[in-house]
Amino acid sequence: MKLNLKWKSMVIMSCCLLLILAGCGQAKESATTADGKTKITFYTWYTKDQFHWDDVYAAWQKKNPNIEVEYVGLSEKSDTDEYIKKLDLAAGSGDPIDVVMVNNANTYAQRVDMGMFAPLDDLIDFKYEDEYLADFAVDGKRYALPGKRAITYVLLNKDRLDKAGLKVPTDWTWDEFREYAKKLTAPDHSYYGVYFHTWASQTLLELLNQPENNSYLKADGTSNMDDPNFRASFELRYQAEHEDHSAVPYSDAISQKLNYRDQFLGGSASMLVMGSWMNSNIAGSKESAPDFKVAVAPYPKNNADTKEIYSSNDYDYYGIGAGSDKQDASMQFIRWMTTEGIQAQGTDISSWQKADVSKALESIINNGTHPENVDLDSLIYTFKVSKGINKAPAVPYLSEIEQEVNAEFEKYILQKQDIDTTITNAKAIVQQIIDANKS
Repeated sequence: MKLNLKWKSMVIMSCCLLLILAGCGQAKESATTADGKTKITFYTWYTKDQFHWDDVYAAWQKKNPNIEVEYVGLSEKSDTDEYIKKLDLAAGSGDPIDVVMVNNANTYAQRVDMGMFAPLDDLIDFKYEDEYLADFAVDGKRYALPGKRAITYVLLNKDRLDKAGLKVPTDWTWDEFREYAKKLTAPDHSYYGVYFHTWASQTLLELLNQPENNSYLKADGTSNMDDPNFRASFELRYQAEHEDHSAVPYSDAISQKLNYRDQFLGGSASMLVMGSWMNSNIAGSKESAPDFKVAVAPYPKNNADTKEIYSSNDYDYYGIGAGSDKQDASMQFIRWMTTEGIQAQGTDISSWQKADVSKALESIINNGTHPENVDLDSLIYTFKVSKGINKAPAVPYLSEIEQEVNAEFEKYILQKQDIDTTITNAKAIVQQIIDANKS
């Protein structure tokens, strides 16, 4: 079946990786430096500057002087797509990978299935559920610890809010969001009310605030495409762009390869629906800083009478390479990195339950070059009221589903097919992929 060719190619890659990783074995801790220290490698997509590696490593060495960590950044642009391609090549070539990061559930599930990650269960010597806010178990085994936690929120240009006589939202709906976007769009369209990025997740806006059944699949692995909020999410995007004319055109986003950070920070869009990894960006850096006041609002609701405010939670995943012969030292590092390390980093919010979120947010903003440009109260409030959703366990073929459904959305948003055809095609495609991957 054509739809499954992409996944079949991944299975072939998986077999190759398994052969190589099996050859690496599970040797005992032995690799040491000339002065008797253990040395481990750490693979990530961040540049050293973005990761604040010098600060992180200094804090690590202060407490763990006998374990050296070699930083292996695989992308000069912090591009996760480039990183994953290079990571797969490194693993396939048998490079020594001790600690490895990935940035989303799909990538994580695929690499676990391919045998890239070592199970951590025998290395975990603490009560997991008392320590972390998220659990990444696959088939009952844990292969990673959660790093930073990012909620999805709405960034707003507060200067334009004030000019339009609009308040910073504290509890709002998508209908109200659309009204804000219209009022925050320039009459000559020199700037738009909102920028939606090209990621597939940005086509699921009215699903991502549901506590359950918030993706293409339900928790039991069956299709969730009958959920009416799939259609509503697609229509929201279409209405904002083609009826309200308040959203940056999707055609511009893909043809010009627009950067979501630049769209908001540069003033081309008055609002941005994005993950809270933007915290350090809105506070300003040497590379860029907004020249306006930034406010933060919680993720919009589908219905005003819904009591709780739900938001998608995203995480970084810290795991150990299946071929690592330094698993104890690697575990020591990822345990530290996902607790004290993220706090030493000062750029993100930890998934560690003992972290002080308000203090961390203040630190992140105050570490920026323009902390005065951030409405800190609205940021702290948004984190306090945002509740996480329960995502269905990731399956290895979720990326294929995502790509195929997004292709149908693209035809719709580019006005090449109507909504009924789009939803019908998307439903059929998802079911075909599920059926093709049944064991």
